[in-house]
Amino acid sequence: MSIKSFAKALGRKGGLARAKRLSAEKRKSIASSGGRARSESFEIARRIKENFRYVSAIQALTGVPKVRSLKTARNKLPGIYG
Repeated sequence: MSIKSFAKALGRKGGLARAKRLSAEKRKSIASSGGRARSESFEIARRIKENFRYVSAIQALTGVPKVRSLKTARNKLPGIYG
């Protein structure tokens, strides 16, 4: 057996022992807080994705500024610095 499988078995054993020690109400509250955290994580990921879509739409509307001469550029040149 590999070290990973031993660690997995010990973790499972410890988790079962902890579950036996906890009351049904405490297990329920732990499970519900985990579910709530998972759903909040999905909501945050959706919002981030939506924000990136918004930024790309704004960039498509405004376009990339054109640099006529290297001497007249005040800021970093677009598209070169990542």
